[in-house]
Amino acid sequence: MHEVGRRLFAKINKRKQSANHNHEIHFLAREIDEWLPQGIQSMIDGNYTPRHLKRYYFQDEMIDQLHISDRIFQHILLKQLKPTFKHVINPNCLHIYGPSGVKLATQRIRQVLEEEKPEYIIRADIKSFYKSIPHYKLIQDIKKFYDDHKVQFMLQEIIANPIETPRGYKNAITGVALRGPLSQFFSAIYLKPLDDAFDKMDVTYIRYQDDLIVLCKTKRQFNRCRRKMMDILDERQLKLSRKKSRMGLINKGFHFLGIHYPGTQPQDDTKAVQAANDSRITRYNTDEYMLVMRGGGNPLNEQIQLVPTRIVPHARTLRKAREQVKIMVATGFSTHRIRSYLKKWALWWVMTSATWSLEELLHAFIKSCWDYSCRDYAVQLLRIPTLSGSAVFSFAAS
Repeated sequence: MHEVGRRLFAKINKRKQSANHNHEIHFLAREIDEWLPQGIQSMIDGNYTPRHLKRYYFQDEMIDQLHISDRIFQHILLKQLKPTFKHVINPNCLHIYGPSGVKLATQRIRQVLEEEKPEYIIRADIKSFYKSIPHYKLIQDIKKFYDDHKVQFMLQEIIANPIETPRGYKNAITGVALRGPLSQFFSAIYLKPLDDAFDKMDVTYIRYQDDLIVLCKTKRQFNRCRRKMMDILDERQLKLSRKKSRMGLINKGFHFLGIHYPGTQPQDDTKAVQAANDSRITRYNTDEYMLVMRGGGNPLNEQIQLVPTRIVPHARTLRKAREQVKIMVATGFSTHRIRSYLKKWALWWVMTSATWSLEELLHAFIKSCWDYSCRDYAVQLLRIPTLSGSAVFSFAAS
């Protein structure tokens, strides 16, 4: 544990080398041989208590930040808890796999769309998820899955940690630190009842933190899943975001985790609507027609042959990268740093999608830019010879 703690601190210290000489990172670096062994020993004894969270207010958000030492200790605790995940956390909760969970979710959604051809979708986003988690319910869930009293005590102290604000200290009864090492673990534990409920249904269910998607084959499945989801969220004292949630037919397309899945189209590119085609097929068969309308069977869409599922970058994905580049330009980052960020961003999405090429993603970024100062960095990357031979698929053909 000492080696893990020293490696984590070295990474943080490297990022903050240019910090003010009075920054706490310099004091921690000089005294690491004292506070690190003491903190690890307190975790072994089961009496670790974190320092108070510190609240910062910005123009567009409010952040509760952990102390640097607590960030390291909670990383170590998370590493000790990881072997229990396969026994506690539902496998459909993909954010426990880290950023690679986005790739797993994308692959699974594409496979289901091509093989099972679901008709209905529930794409839900939980409103202010991390801020809305009640402490007493989360502590009850921790005690339910972990019998060790030392683990229970330390996790309870982390959950109910007071917050230092400009107006004094605050003992919150809801919410966990959004950027803390254990925040994703807490989210996986708290929504485990929802994850387990869909294991018993013949649907495709995927959750990544506060974003979830359910792909249903029939309308009856869709209605049952919607009722089940709303009942569990109500019991968990959570609400859906109206702006980011969508429920209904899947043929209009949807987006999930930064990737847009356009609506299905026939191979001849006609604008025939699948629902109209289903009604035309079943017009003279009353029994089958009633079966479909009541949600008891699958639509008879055998006459429609769909092209393989294609995916494109969602507009929000491009916008976030564009805004980050604009901030780096305004802050005065070097051309090499900005170009390096843009290249890493594009390569990560190329690897995650498994169908896009680097050139196509950079071209999509260029088309989304109105500011020439941002667009020029992508143009410079396209002119580098080492990037010219990486094309594999196009958005239209993927």
